[in-house]
Amino acid sequence: MAIINFSVPKTLEKRVAYVIKEKGFASKAEFFRFAAIYFMDVINKPLTNEEQRFNYLTNELKKEIVKRYSGTKLLSVREQLADL
Repeated sequence: MAIINFSVPKTLEKRVAYVIKEKGFASKAEFFRFAAIYFMDVINKPLTNEEQRFNYLTNELKKEIVKRYSGTKLLSVREQLADL
């Protein structure tokens, strides 16, 4: 097996460490092997139709909204659009 060495910025290192802990990877090497294989699989199999793209983007948007606004009281739609 080949050995590959590379450096990553501190911000990426922190994100990788978080994912390793959350997803249960045994090591950074295992994580990067998985990431490389996943990337090669995904890049060769683009989303095949608009419905899959829509579902993917909807799920990503949902995750981001939950992450940013979880536990926050939001204004009603009427209040948000009152000045229009």
